[in-house]
Amino acid sequence: MKLTVVGAGSSYTPEIIDGLLGQACFDPLEVALYDLPEGAQRAQIICDMALRMAKKRGVQARIYVEQQLDRALEGSRFVVSQFRAGLLQARVKDERIPLKYSLIGQETTGAGGFFNAMRTIPAALDLAHRMEQRCPDAWMINFTNPSGIVTEAVCRYSKIRCVGLCNVPYNMHVDAARLLGADVSRVYCQMVGLNHLSFITQIYLDGEPVLKRMIRRKMFTAQVVKNIPKVAGVENLIERLGMVPSPYLQYYYFEKEMLEKEQAEAAPDGPGTRGEQILRTQDQLFAIYQRPDVCEKPKELEMRGGAYYSTVATTLMKALTGAGPVTTPVNYKNMGAISDLPFDSVVETNCLVDINGIQPLSFGPLPQVVRGLVQHVKAYETLTVEASAEHSRAKAVAALLEHPLVHGYCNAEHLVEELMHYYAPYVGELR
Repeated sequence: MKLTVVGAGSSYTPEIIDGLLGQACFDPLEVALYDLPEGAQRAQIICDMALRMAKKRGVQARIYVEQQLDRALEGSRFVVSQFRAGLLQARVKDERIPLKYSLIGQETTGAGGFFNAMRTIPAALDLAHRMEQRCPDAWMINFTNPSGIVTEAVCRYSKIRCVGLCNVPYNMHVDAARLLGADVSRVYCQMVGLNHLSFITQIYLDGEPVLKRMIRRKMFTAQVVKNIPKVAGVENLIERLGMVPSPYLQYYYFEKEMLEKEQAEAAPDGPGTRGEQILRTQDQLFAIYQRPDVCEKPKELEMRGGAYYSTVATTLMKALTGAGPVTTPVNYKNMGAISDLPFDSVVETNCLVDINGIQPLSFGPLPQVVRGLVQHVKAYETLTVEASAEHSRAKAVAALLEHPLVHGYCNAEHLVEELMHYYAPYVGELR
């Protein structure tokens, strides 16, 4: 099986390599690592480390850096998209620019997520169109953020089969199993919503619904995702909703507290934005990756925040290659599963995955208590995709007007001006 990693210079790549090695259904394994010239040196460091990892495990695998994207894609069965347009330096801008307007600055949510999406969609569509020529039957496994929006762009504007993945739903599943003192195989979580805007609506233990009991016992007290701190009051929110929200929903339900935290981190005496913190972590990780004695994924990689990244990817790929069906939450075309969201929009919900492809499981209407929020953000996502594809300034402003964290027309216009000033080489001209 040939797999291509686009954005292979990411510090996450050893995680995906770790998951691929030793999987019998992937034997013999070929992995082409591709990155732009500015990431090529890091991709080579990871390639050398990956070969050491394979040797230590006794796995025969062809792993190499390919400098030409078309050659990297040729004959691939899966293309893992994990690139960042503009590198982490652009993420830092995504985080800092909104703070000028007292708005949330985050790479997938609000104004920062909008900048990231508008910068990334053109590159994602270019990748998809190249896949149409070089590996038209391949699946794009999209980790590139904002994952749901990028996946929707590829699904709407290309012929490539694309599914978006995120480690947050699986982290929430693992957390539920931990709270129940049970193996993850005994626990099933029903999830519905959008990427970084989804909710666990039911938890089953050995087929028995237990969510109400867990909420009544106030069991949801821990921080699930390391880079999203838990705000005081989340337990009460869960009780009111009757559901467990993704940690990213704290940006909506506790906007004031999350904004204050971001402002404190970005202050001159603070630790820096999340992107600035990751830049420091990245340097530390690559110093470890270069050591010739490092032959396995280092524990320090957990600092990066990508727990179970390889688990969700390999589980999906194994099911698609015929190793047996799985039911798992992914970002995929709605196709009527959520009845009050558009048929062709991308949603994050439980899907049946097997050798025949991906089929969303019917959910029905969204719970009334979250319906309006999810529909608003979906309208923002769809308009953002169209703004990028059509180079439309009007739709870019309209997208931001729909977003609950942007707060009004003046902010929307200012943010589009910032987009055109800082990111024109990625975005192109908006008319």
